[in-house]
Amino acid sequence: MTQGSPHALTLDPRVSLANRTPPAAMPTPRVGTMDLEPIYCAEQIKVPPDLADILKAYTKEVVRRQPEDVYEFSAIYFSNLASVSASTVEEPVPPTTTQIKEVYATCKGKLEMSLAELTSSCTDAGVKLATVEQAFRLGEFAGDAVNPTEPLALLLTMTDASFVGIVTSLFEVFGEDDKLAGSEFMALFEFLTAKDTTVRAESVTAMREALIGQPAVGFGDVNKLEAFQQIVDGAL
Repeated sequence: MTQGSPHALTLDPRVSLANRTPPAAMPTPRVGTMDLEPIYCAEQIKVPPDLADILKAYTKEVVRRQPEDVYEFSAIYFSNLASVSASTVEEPVPPTTTQIKEVYATCKGKLEMSLAELTSSCTDAGVKLATVEQAFRLGEFAGDAVNPTEPLALLLTMTDASFVGIVTSLFEVFGEDDKLAGSEFMALFEFLTAKDTTVRAESVTAMREALIGQPAVGFGDVNKLEAFQQIVDGAL
């Protein structure tokens, strides 16, 4: 297929462009049926919240593909987008620690990774797409690239209802023999607790001072800290 061919377009590797039909609930606009009511003030303008992201992604595809027939390309693009949207409606399912550990093995050592690539690694390991998307929403990640450990840490919060269980899993997933450098552990811990209003900044600071210079710490080292126990008591 040539670069300019609209049939080279895929939004999701699971969705084929062959034999695709537009959603029945979306009638084709006809000439003369569009709403031409004049707009006199800003209050009349109601922009759908997802419009900017949709148009941004669409424009990127047009610029990248350089289709010969923009109308045909656009029809295929939005029909495919509607099909993907309809086919991916599912409830998040808690991932397993084993799945997250498998994903981390594919990106260990990477300081940055595209969200699309990380999503693919997660679904390849069996994590549901809806679960990955929920983690991304929780993280409110800006841009198209992230430090992969951060979304994976958020996925860990979905595996265990207990705060202690989540912290224990940090060592299991990201550590070597269930050990992490003090600086690595604190980076993950501070990321997870940054938006938790029940966690006192003083307790986190005390933990950092105790652990940051340690070459290797385990959960037992963290659990015996008074500052950590204060945070645990607040999470109960």
